[in-house]
Amino acid sequence: MRYYILKISALSLILMQVLFSCGNKEKITLEYNLKQGETLKQNMVMNMDMVQKMMDQEMKISLTMSMKMAFDVKESQGNDYTLDVKFKELKTEMGIPGMGNVSFDSNTPDELATSENIGPMYKAVIDKPFEVVMDKAGKTKSVKGLEKLVEAMTNSFDENVPEDARQQLIAQMGSQFSEEAFKSQFGQYTGYFPDKPVGIGDSWNVKMTTMASNFAINLDLKSTLKSIDGNEVSLDIDGTVSTPEGYEQEMNGMKAKITLNGTQKGTFKLNRDTGWVISSDLTMNFNGEIEVMGMKAPVYVVSKLTVTGE
Repeated sequence: MRYYILKISALSLILMQVLFSCGNKEKITLEYNLKQGETLKQNMVMNMDMVQKMMDQEMKISLTMSMKMAFDVKESQGNDYTLDVKFKELKTEMGIPGMGNVSFDSNTPDELATSENIGPMYKAVIDKPFEVVMDKAGKTKSVKGLEKLVEAMTNSFDENVPEDARQQLIAQMGSQFSEEAFKSQFGQYTGYFPDKPVGIGDSWNVKMTTMASNFAINLDLKSTLKSIDGNEVSLDIDGTVSTPEGYEQEMNGMKAKITLNGTQKGTFKLNRDTGWVISSDLTMNFNGEIEVMGMKAPVYVVSKLTVTGE
């Protein structure tokens, strides 16, 4: 009888220890803690493969965009950070049916942009700062100074570029370098923090609208704190993506109704002290259709975003 009493007591003690440890698991606050005067860096690569079917013909388009950016912490005040952001390198590679592979690089030796080579447009914005105000939770509050980048691009054109081609390129770059586009794109790799302390295994919801393959996309995700290893925090991301209801976009001068749905999965590794990304990998798979003048074309897209920080 005494043996059984001791055994039961030992099991009770173990159970109490387990319950105690579970009830007191470490909780951490995920947020940005940046220091005024420091410079942080990010390298981003986006790979996209799109297949579009129309009139029984299949068209495959591939796109790789890479950029290197530097973030100078100009001011830290309350919960907000003012950052001077600079592009250090920009590159685009495209595979287009009938045109083969086309690439544009800010490292181009050419001095002036042409209709066939917009590399000098990229070169024109290198090391030209614009201002981003972001809070500790990673929400981008404002983006200022982008008009100077668009102006630099405009001034990079060769005088022989036809005016219609010039305006088309300016409009295209202007949409990519708009405040709305930048705010949504920054949110795609800064807006994953919870609004309360969390421990390993805890999950929280993340909702945002961003740009993917030039389409507006709603993200409805679940973020989970996977592990804490010293100063490295790992997050798992899993959820759904979709275009806003009734979403339309102008394509080649015509209104196109775009309906896409899919998933996004990936991981983030963060510096626990600063909140800055060490590395991240996000993969988005979605499909649907593009409707132009009553004609519907199925679309399939796989997009992968990789970010490494310094």
